[in-house]
Amino acid sequence: MTLAILTGILAVNKKMQKLILLLSLLILFFTSCEKSIKRDIIDEDVIRFVELNASQYIVNVLDSSVTGKFEKFSFSEGDTVTHENWDVAFSGTTIIVNGGESYNVDQPERIGNAAVYIAAGIMSDIRTVDLTKLEQDNASGPAIIDDLGISEQGWASYDMSTHILSPIAGRILVFRTHDNKYAKMEILYYYDTPNPIPSEGDFGGFYTFNYVYKSDGGTNF
Repeated sequence: MTLAILTGILAVNKKMQKLILLLSLLILFFTSCEKSIKRDIIDEDVIRFVELNASQYIVNVLDSSVTGKFEKFSFSEGDTVTHENWDVAFSGTTIIVNGGESYNVDQPERIGNAAVYIAAGIMSDIRTVDLTKLEQDNASGPAIIDDLGISEQGWASYDMSTHILSPIAGRILVFRTHDNKYAKMEILYYYDTPNPIPSEGDFGGFYTFNYVYKSDGGTNF
């Protein structure tokens, strides 16, 4: 083999190596873009509801029970409702679902099959509904424990020094709706301001939350 031919082969090989490297970079780029687009689509499914007013409640200091008006919310309508096809209702720190039994005379009538459980993780981590964990309210109390955040077993925690109740990070409420669809919710704020000062009049019972609703009845988010 002559030196000229060998030199030509080496030159071609170098060009092929550059071409392969370029193709690899292009594949990596488009793969990254595809993942980013899919993630953006997931993020676009998240809806934020600002300051649902569930502040018309009274706390019994003897047993920490909460009574008062419940504000009903429908995931399919994306808003508070007054009819009976609601999914979840709020009154102070109490959260109930349209399924199971009432345990207080103040509660709205339940006509649906709603249920709920608390999952650990951020919203994007909760990708499927664990049907075995879903619970309904019963005559003894709500499926989501309601103790004003004192035990921190529910969705919130209570700070004794500041008297502020805050959503616990990493606790996502997963719902079956009244008509057997599914949703997940992250409660962001409980007050009419993100940085409440109760002594200056900031009042609790105003829920701001993110949610994702599966209108097709699928259990994968």
